[in-house]
Amino acid sequence: MVCECLLHPGKEETMKRFYHEGEKSNGICKSCRTEVTTTFKSTTLALASGKGKVQGVLAAVCDDCGKVVAVPQQSAPRIREALFGKKLSVEVRVPRHLRDVLLTICSEITSDCKPTEIEPFVLRYYMAHIAHGRIQIRSLKKHLKSKLLQGRANDRLSFRVSEEVLRKFEKKIETVKLNRTDAIKMLILQAKVDLLDKAAPGRLKEIVLFASAA
Repeated sequence: MVCECLLHPGKEETMKRFYHEGEKSNGICKSCRTEVTTTFKSTTLALASGKGKVQGVLAAVCDDCGKVVAVPQQSAPRIREALFGKKLSVEVRVPRHLRDVLLTICSEITSDCKPTEIEPFVLRYYMAHIAHGRIQIRSLKKHLKSKLLQGRANDRLSFRVSEEVLRKFEKKIETVKLNRTDAIKMLILQAKVDLLDKAAPGRLKEIVLFASAA
């Protein structure tokens, strides 16, 4: 059951540790009744209530029997999303673990609605700040070496933004030779630094106000 196999890492790991598809780990397999080697894979999990399944969830799968051994904390927002209903359509391709970072950020902002309902506000907030010069576009390039940017682009995002903000945003990213997809990936990492790593906790209130005014 989903609720019985969620990992509960320490505070630091909850905020900073995001697992990649294909990454290895260890755990106690209930089916094999012993400690086993596991591989993180995208899988389908049955809800603990028995009412439906959640697709595309990153989980640690037993290398011996193929059963789910554990679900990392980063997958909790996807499970919550399934509890609220159908996922939103997406367009910008990103690695699955990077989408998990964004969903976790959204869960930190509020637990009163679906994480995907918050995604557009977070992305629009950072795009608008880049577009209007409140965040310097060159500051995003510090994320170029982040391991979280690596991996197969096997997930997508979709959101709407005003024509003016998009036009100004793309002019800014052109000056540092970034394409739209890479720039949005770096926006997610900047949001992680600001909100999950608590480098700029004041942005949390700003995003809430930004969403309220939309």
